[in-house]
Amino acid sequence: MNDQQLTRTALLWQLLSVVIVTLPHISHLPYWITLVVILCIVWRLMVYLGRWSLPPKWLKTCLVLAAGVGVLASYKEGGGISVTVALLVVGFGLKVIELYHRRDSLIVLYVAYLVASTIFLFSQSVGTAIYVILAIIIVTSALMSTNLSRETGFIYPLKRSVLMLIPAFPLMVVLFIGMPRLGPLWEVGLDKSAAKTGLADTMTPGDITRLTRSAEVAFRVRFDGDVPDQTQLYWRSIVLSDFDGRGWLKDEEKVPKLPRNRDIKETGTFQYEVILESNQRNYIPVLDYLSAWPSELNAYADMTLASKTKILNREQYKISSRLDRGFGLDKTADDFAKELHIPLGNNEAKRLASSWWQESATPQAFIDKMKQYYHQNFNYSLTPPPLGDDSISEFLFETKTGFCGHFASASAFLLRSVGIPARVVTGYQGGEWNPYENYFLVRQYDAHAWIEAWFPEQGWVRMDPTAWVAPDRVEKPADDILSKDNAFLQDNLLSAWSISNNQILMQIRHRIEALNYGWHRWVLNYHHQQKGLLEHLLGALSPLKLALFLLIPFSLVISLTLLLLNYKKKRSANPSDNMINALSAYFAKEDMARRTGETVTHYCDRLAQYKPEYAESFIRVSTLYEDIEYGQVCDAHRLTQLKQEIGYCLNVNKNLLVRLQWFLT
Repeated sequence: MNDQQLTRTALLWQLLSVVIVTLPHISHLPYWITLVVILCIVWRLMVYLGRWSLPPKWLKTCLVLAAGVGVLASYKEGGGISVTVALLVVGFGLKVIELYHRRDSLIVLYVAYLVASTIFLFSQSVGTAIYVILAIIIVTSALMSTNLSRETGFIYPLKRSVLMLIPAFPLMVVLFIGMPRLGPLWEVGLDKSAAKTGLADTMTPGDITRLTRSAEVAFRVRFDGDVPDQTQLYWRSIVLSDFDGRGWLKDEEKVPKLPRNRDIKETGTFQYEVILESNQRNYIPVLDYLSAWPSELNAYADMTLASKTKILNREQYKISSRLDRGFGLDKTADDFAKELHIPLGNNEAKRLASSWWQESATPQAFIDKMKQYYHQNFNYSLTPPPLGDDSISEFLFETKTGFCGHFASASAFLLRSVGIPARVVTGYQGGEWNPYENYFLVRQYDAHAWIEAWFPEQGWVRMDPTAWVAPDRVEKPADDILSKDNAFLQDNLLSAWSISNNQILMQIRHRIEALNYGWHRWVLNYHHQQKGLLEHLLGALSPLKLALFLLIPFSLVISLTLLLLNYKKKRSANPSDNMINALSAYFAKEDMARRTGETVTHYCDRLAQYKPEYAESFIRVSTLYEDIEYGQVCDAHRLTQLKQEIGYCLNVNKNLLVRLQWFLT
């Protein structure tokens, strides 16, 4: 059976399966792997058309070796699970060129199921889930066609596979709801060497502009109760205290941890849920300033929150924050060696700060001079001119054009120059409100940098120099402002089109994103809601209740499936056979049922002898059956005649025959 040659329909289904399961991998695999798979499919099609022949053994060996070397060369810096997926896909594609027998087909299709599952390693959106389900149906149809020894219509395997998979869906839902949450396949760990788009532990003035090229989702936030104003949405991620003259770095000394505070119902507290995308870093963006956080996370004295391990998967956290809490009041001016350090260089900027300080009576007056200078002389742009070694001075006196990182860096430097402790904070500002699910969507292009300055009676105070130059950047969603700049999303024109302010497109996008949000919250992060949902359905949980919850639906579905299969087995697909079976069932009570292996003609002869008064009708039944089955004249008229003759032989009234018609046909 395994050496049986594939039918034309089966071969076409195999090739379609290869295309379907490979397509989603195109975006993250080396381009040459896609070309290899396409070449193999074309080669097999040419063999099918009789124009080419199957490759010799030596050529297949060379292709396998070349593909292996190519994958290793493409991921020479390390690729984690991506290398495994690449090897799997390229080997899967090469196997296509020797598709000929059923044995080869089974290998390809079994691997196809595995390749389809690896799609979830790179995306877990609702669209991806629907696509994978369709891919499984296609692969199952190909498997169905492989097991058919005769040629069929192209759609026939699809119909059979859909009917076969339908009973599995309710069982899948029951298992999803009731089974304990096990770690998904994609927790294996993706390519850890390939940096995800996101904030880093260092910042030079132009770094944040890199993130404006990406529309990747950073995180989603849903508030319980009151929602802060757009201008208050500062999502604190990383605090940078060290300055080396050009860039800002995270303090290498360990920041003390905060003691846990569970008083989350105090006045002015916002409670919210963060669904954080994988960023391959430890930081958790939080609203200034922390009040309560999950026990598995660490909070630090600089009001940042971090995971104990790198975030490699989508995570969900419940957090509480206040917006007006001062911190650092327990410090003195002697505690800020790093926050006051100024390296050599940028002398013009130092002189400017000194002159402003001499003209100012208070620190606030000095800050007002900074605001006025920025507001009157500077421009906000995603493509500022490059800066040299004295980056602060060049920015303040020459280029006067920059992005949030430029303004934050220069402002912190000026404050330090006059003895005011200052540091840079990076994170995200704002977010896009989705009215359909009532949550904020924060993308990578919402990345932002601002500063904190310390004052004896106030502690650390947040200031945003970008708002002094471009207040709209803080008051409105980032895409409203940044979309006017040609550099916005310049690496992804499709994303730029999808983020456009067209009202119709925006509504469509919001609905799609709301659907994805619900999918992420209730399906991918279902383990956070599982216990509550099961308790709502079953009351107090117990092993017996859980067992019955799983057993009863399984028993019902399996019983129904067996009944349908048994019913189909009893009823032949041939309508004329159905009628003969009905005739036999009727006379079975008189011990005149059709015998095993008995022909219809012989059976009708026996019935004619048993019921001589209906002998002519039984002969006509036999003749009509032979005409339909062997005379190739199976039309509706003869089937109707056969039904009438059998009805006459059964000696039933017309109304009863009508009620039995569903069975006879």
